[in-house]
Amino acid sequence: MAAVMQPEMVRASTLYPIVFVEERGGDTFTPVALFGLEPGVNVFVDASGRWQASYIPAVVRGYPFSLVRTGRGDRHALCIDVESDRVGEAAGEPLFDGAGRPLPALEEARSYFARLRQMQVVTDAYVDALKQGNLLTPLSIRALQGDRSVDLEGCYVVNESRLEALSDQGLLGLRRRGWLASTYAHVASLHQIERLS
Repeated sequence: MAAVMQPEMVRASTLYPIVFVEERGGDTFTPVALFGLEPGVNVFVDASGRWQASYIPAVVRGYPFSLVRTGRGDRHALCIDVESDRVGEAAGEPLFDGAGRPLPALEEARSYFARLRQMQVVTDAYVDALKQGNLLTPLSIRALQGDRSVDLEGCYVVNESRLEALSDQGLLGLRRRGWLASTYAHVASLHQIERLS
């Protein structure tokens, strides 16, 4: 699975089931796209490691870079997975010049993750609205994979009954912020779970 930002949920929902996972401490949730039913198995990647989906979530596209919170407040660090096969010293674009100054490849990554951070702020507000509206409910699914069943637990989804019971003002608030389409896309994406088996 990988985190999905609210602005990309509609597009991602056409391929991946999107659910919400509870963060440590239980005070917030993260929308994620599911790529498989078993750890380490991504049904959207072929044996050679190539994606077989027409859309790849933004955090995955940014790999081997990632943005990591550095402590309290809104400070983050741009990190790189030096163990990735996409990182090396023999070939590719250098990240720093001889004096240690960032080169265009690193500046491009920094700019990409700055935009991603802005999307994360919107996503956090979206999830907070769902939480404040008591719209998230636990999901427990048993999916068939071949001749055996796999239990999918620890996920949350928007409760459709609670969503439909929202006041006109509540629905209008979601629509005005551009979140109603994402919410319905998430609900519809749950049918994509069949793709994972």
